[in-house]
Amino acid sequence: MDKTYKNGKVWRHCEFGSITLEPWLVFLDKQSFTEVIKNFCVQEGFGVFLEKSDPQRFIARCAIDGCNWRIHASTMPDKTSAVTYSSQSRHSSRVFAKNMYGKVQNSCEKRLFYKVKAVSKEMIHGGFGEAYSLLPRYAEMVKETNPGSYALVTWTQLSANVQPRFKACFFSFAAQVRGFLRGCRPIIGIDGAHLSGYYKGILLTAVGIDGNNEIFVFAYGISKHREC
Repeated sequence: MDKTYKNGKVWRHCEFGSITLEPWLVFLDKQSFTEVIKNFCVQEGFGVFLEKSDPQRFIARCAIDGCNWRIHASTMPDKTSAVTYSSQSRHSSRVFAKNMYGKVQNSCEKRLFYKVKAVSKEMIHGGFGEAYSLLPRYAEMVKETNPGSYALVTWTQLSANVQPRFKACFFSFAAQVRGFLRGCRPIIGIDGAHLSGYYKGILLTAVGIDGNNEIFVFAYGISKHREC
């Protein structure tokens, strides 16, 4: 494409947060162009008003009245690739601030940002359900690589046709057990903490007191309120 479009600059992938638009950017196809536009709008934090979108042209402008930001792209003669003929990547900041100040002040919800963060983390690291499904494999790995350790995962199954669901787990590493037996007072305390994730439940921890009068954790387990 670099040899085909000598007057333009072929779009190269940019990480989210560093996307910039300029005239005569050439995209592989219209789909990749619209995807970049969406990411750019999220990155810059503004909405657009779509003036025209068909197989030949794409015209959009900033949704804030008074802002001159605008982009115009057209399909090239090969009917596949798209090129931006004009683009203004900077907004009228004063106009934007004037229009958005009241909305941000009155309706900005922290819960919305929390949900966005939670969804992003799930996309990157996977969800709670996927993590719980890996616990049996983790328990076997603990017993195999740490001889003398205790690892137990229990499941419930309502019927033969229903996939088993996680119920509870218990873990205690061999070094923790030896540490409690050899260096702690013969006193065991149980501490519980309610989990605030999607599946809820309680995290139970067995602790002792070592020679420095400090808390020594030697076992922990999870009991679920909601099956997963």
